[in-house]
Amino acid sequence: MRPTVILSTILLSARSVVCANSFTGANNYYAYSLPDAQRYALLDGMKAAGMKVLRTWVTGHEAGQKGSNSRKVLDLEANGIRNYNDTILDLVDQLMVDAHARGIKLLIENSLQAGDIYGKKYGQTGFYTNPSAIDDFNQRITYILNIHKNKLLGNRPWSELSAYIFGLEAQNEPMIFDQTFYKNNLAWICNTAKQIRNNVGDKKQLIFTGGGSAASSVQSIFFTSSCAVDVVAIHDYNDDYDDFMKSAVDQAKAAGKKLIIEEWGSLYGGGRTANLQSNIQKINNYKAPWIYW
Repeated sequence: MRPTVILSTILLSARSVVCANSFTGANNYYAYSLPDAQRYALLDGMKAAGMKVLRTWVTGHEAGQKGSNSRKVLDLEANGIRNYNDTILDLVDQLMVDAHARGIKLLIENSLQAGDIYGKKYGQTGFYTNPSAIDDFNQRITYILNIHKNKLLGNRPWSELSAYIFGLEAQNEPMIFDQTFYKNNLAWICNTAKQIRNNVGDKKQLIFTGGGSAASSVQSIFFTSSCAVDVVAIHDYNDDYDDFMKSAVDQAKAAGKKLIIEEWGSLYGGGRTANLQSNIQKINNYKAPWIYW
């Protein structure tokens, strides 16, 4: 993602369409690891585009992400499960301060990735089903939200920073690798949402599902009162919103919950601007906020 180029295109496209959504935003999972000048440029571009939310991930990554000058960052538990290195959280602390100065809040994804330390210990599916894995991951959530403190903001935990944090989610696209497994284990998403809410009493910090594959992002369990999810996140790169969004909107309204197009993209090449405009119009028709990938 080349932030300034992408945001310029989106800004032009969004201004040519009547905006019915409540806010817009952008995804950048490595924003906190960018050099200061590039991080400021990203945030300034978002501010110029009228964007209010930046979605970023708590996950280790190598240097040079997406052709940028980002630094290498170790994951919170790179040295072992429950062996926490706060460096990545300190970087996010700085990002939330920089974003807040520009009227932007963070949507923080507590993400892991294939081959990470949890996967090595518990396996791909065991991460979601093994009681020990679930307990370890719950402790990670508690550590991030209540044990770690933001030194730039009076040593307050993230659970108290609703002025800086818009929302939280346990994982990006949980169980997307197997749709049958995903549908059989949707309770994991509700249970991790409950773990987040147990740590964050402030309802101004919303809890998101993490998204899925287009229509499969929307599952009836998420709209039940027993599921601690506040916002059902939709990821769609198929331009097929009309196939499922009306039903999703109806379910959300009935349940008193929210929807967001949390990830979406557009064509490369000469047809990109027209495709962006078309997608923005489709999303706006359903009055859904969106965050561009």
